[in-house]
Formats: sequence, structure tokens, C-alpha cells
Amino acid sequence: MDPNRDSSREPKLRFLRLYWVAGWIFVALVIYGSLRPESQAHHGWWPPDKIVHFSAYCTMAFWFTGMTHRRRYPYLAVLLLVLGGLIEILQGAMGYGRDADWRDLLANAMGIATALILAYAGLGNWMNKIERRLGLS
Repeated sequence: MDPNRDSSREPKLRFLRLYWVAGWIFVALVIYGSLRPESQAHHGWWPPDKIVHFSAYCTMAFWFTGMTHRRRYPYLAVLLLVLGGLIEILQGAMGYGRDADWRDLLANAMGIATALILAYAGLGNWMNKIERRLGLS
């Protein structure tokens, strides 16, 4: 075993900047979709609201666990919960036909928790695993 090697760290991701940009684009899309006026919201074919909340926050949390160390997962969860809470407050304050709903925040929290359970169960840091499998790292 090489004493100079820090075994607690994963290999650096080759496309880390691209992954972060993609993650922040998704965050921006979630913010936009959450704050646009209700008259512009999708109806009919669009999935029920709570499923959208769960899916969006699960996807964001799972994406970011793919490129962060597991010791940072709790911080990620808190940041995403704060984001969801701020969005709900803004929805209630904007007066565009959107309402603040604690059930939306609960759906967000359930999505985040699901992603963290998957990450802690062995799917975390999945980007490194994919890059290694593809021979990119």
C-alpha cells in the first residue's frame, strides 16, 4: 500500500466541470419551472405535481452524489431542502397563481432521501464508476 496515496478519495473525474455545469443547468430549470406563472404550467399530460417534485429533487440529489464524496451528502441534502423551501416561499409571495405548499416540500424531501439512500447503498459516486468502466479515468 502506497503511504502517499489517500485511499479515502476517489479518482478525479475527467469531465467534472461538464458534470457540474449540467447539474447547475438542471437546478436552474427546476427553479424556472417552479417559479413561472401558473398559467404557463403544463396541464393534461404532465404528471401530478407531487411526482414532479419528488422526481426533480431525487434527480438533482442523485446527480450531485455522483460527483461528491459521501461525507458531503448531508450538506447536499440540506442545500436542496433549503432550495425547495425558498422556492415555496417565493411561490407564495409572487402572486402569479402559485401557492406555497408544505406537501411540495415533503415530496422534495422524500426525493432527496431516496437519492441519498441509493447513494449510501452503493450507487454514490456513480460517475467515477462509469468513467472507469468506459476507460476515461
